[in-house]
Amino acid sequence: MKTLTFLVPCYNVSDCVGRCMDSMLDDDIVNDIEILLINDGSTDDTLAVLQDYERRYPTVVRVIDKANGGWGTAINIGIREAKGKYIKEVDADDWVCSEELPAYIAFLKENDIDYIATEYTEYFKADDKHIRHSYKEEIYDKQISLNDFWEHHPTAWDFPIHAITYRTQMLQDAGIKVGERYYGDIEYNLYPLPHVQTICVLPYNVTVYFRGSDGQSTSTVGYAKHYKDYAAMSQRITQFLTDAPRTMQPNLYNFIEETVRGTVAKAYYLMMSPVYAGKLDDAKKELKRYDNWLKETDKELYKYCGRQKKHGVSFIRFWRLTGINLLKMR
Repeated sequence: MKTLTFLVPCYNVSDCVGRCMDSMLDDDIVNDIEILLINDGSTDDTLAVLQDYERRYPTVVRVIDKANGGWGTAINIGIREAKGKYIKEVDADDWVCSEELPAYIAFLKENDIDYIATEYTEYFKADDKHIRHSYKEEIYDKQISLNDFWEHHPTAWDFPIHAITYRTQMLQDAGIKVGERYYGDIEYNLYPLPHVQTICVLPYNVTVYFRGSDGQSTSTVGYAKHYKDYAAMSQRITQFLTDAPRTMQPNLYNFIEETVRGTVAKAYYLMMSPVYAGKLDDAKKELKRYDNWLKETDKELYKYCGRQKKHGVSFIRFWRLTGINLLKMR
């Protein structure tokens, strides 16, 4: 068994996936890893680039070519197909810190932990600036239960997808599956949590998260283009919260609840703000449909969103009462 599967979803990334791949192919750890490349129906020469790496590293690189379906479809296939003891998702425009990999892999080989969090770096292209994200010293190198972590360190949980490594068998046994299109990373962060028994936070800086492309789903352009996917994702995680066992550690449950609240409120903002989709006719229709869905599904969450303010005004509640979108008037 390989120690780690790097799962790399790929769509039209021929210009950057080589940087990602080369950062992983470190001589000290190459025999311990699997790189699973999921080509999501790319229309450029991405597939040819991936297949070239597969030819050069046949015992390390595996390419799966599929019709376009979105980031989430690649993740779901990757979870199912991963052969490594652990799995770590890395976007094709991101990369890893090669010098940190040997210590990271050595830890993975010797330990069986459901959830491992590591440090990461954000790289901002516009400023050519790197920002390293670390955590509180007291949470490092402790192998503890998830319940104990939330009991003793409830304010220390700050682990985005770039920081997370999962034990593969846990994901597979739990049948973890995210939404098929954009913003499934939020689901990928949340859905495994009720199944996690053990956690460890390590002081290794493993991933570099690239920031700076208008094509990214988290850019202004991306949110405007894919707001329906964001709204659909918020609906799915709302159902996840409804189904979550109330026997869950209280701080963990509260974290999931706050994540759902913030995500649902943001969906309203994406549909109402002219900076995002607020100028689109389709967004007006989607907003009404979404608001009716929430009112029927979760009345408390519906009221919570009505209290959200921008510029000192409860803009969602005002729109509900008058039909006037104040965000478009600023």
